[in-house]
Order: sequence, then structure tokens, then C-alpha cells
Amino acid sequence: MTDYDWIHQGPIHWLEGQHRGDDETVLVFFRGTTRAAVADGLTARHRPLFARGEEPAPGEWGVVVHPMFDHARDDYADVDYRGLCPEGAELVVFVPNPCSVKALGPMAYHYRDGRISSCVDYEGAEHVGERWPNALAPLVTAAGLGIGGEFFEAPDYEQRLTALISDHLGLPALDRAAVTVDRERMADHG
Repeated sequence: MTDYDWIHQGPIHWLEGQHRGDDETVLVFFRGTTRAAVADGLTARHRPLFARGEEPAPGEWGVVVHPMFDHARDDYADVDYRGLCPEGAELVVFVPNPCSVKALGPMAYHYRDGRISSCVDYEGAEHVGERWPNALAPLVTAAGLGIGGEFFEAPDYEQRLTALISDHLGLPALDRAAVTVDRERMADHG
């Protein structure tokens, strides 16, 4: 399942061929909006792009990577992606390493038309709650990837769950050759 190893390594470490687990970046797939609009929205939230794919054709998915936090500003708040997802747009946000200190599992979010439709906690991927929508929960349960499911304890569980989410939403495979890493911006961001 090497196509989805970035969920375990983190997007920047995977793009650069590193095998460490302390990558605190977020991978965002987007469609129905432009890369510039996503970049401007993230920059306004002090989360500049660390990597980006090509501008997608209409109806196709694009990809960007940004830092999870702004350490220089002591800004450790989550990004509210609803404002980056106007009517007609869709975002899929993967947070591979939400808290490296606590070793929490990845999170994935699906936004459509400015609203969140799914929030998938990899440590309880089938969970649904009043404030925790998860339209993907039945899919996760059917695949045996929920707690107690057939594959929950498998060593490649994170990659399997990422593949399930990606395939269901029609996300393209992440391609190292098609994503440009901005090392200078990463160094400036600190």
C-alpha cells in the first residue's frame, strides 16, 4: 500500500523521501475552487503553502500541503476550512499527525459547499455524533475498518482507511513528481 504511506509519514516527509513520524503538515485536496483561492485563504490563516500540485482542470482535484500550526505566533488552533469551501467546492483534508506529542492517529475531513460532511478519526473511524458528522461511517464499517473490525489491528490500517476514503471520494493518487515543495517558505515559516 505504498501509495498511501504519506498518511503514516506525513505529506512533506513522504514527498521528500524521509521516514520520520514528526511531520506536522496537512494535505488538502480541493475541487470546485482554485489553488490560488485555497492558498490565499490558508495564508490569511497564517498557514502558507509548503507544497502544491498543478492547477487542476475544472472538475478535477488539486492538492496543497500546509503547516498544521504557526509556532512563531503561538497559533495552535485548527483551521476552519468551511471558509475555504464556497458553494460548489469540495475539500478533503488529511491531518496525518494531529498531535505528535500524544501520538494520536490521523484525522480526515470532507467538506462540501462550506459544510463538513465527514470527520473521520482513525482511532474510531466509524464514530458518528451530533457534533461529529461522518457520512463515511457506513462505508468504514462495511469494510471492517472500524474498532473491532477485521482490519483495525492490521499494521497497514491507516493506509487501508486512507485508500478507502480516497477511492470513495475519487481522489487522485499523490504523485511526488507532480507536487512542488517550497523549502524556502518552510524555512521562513520556522
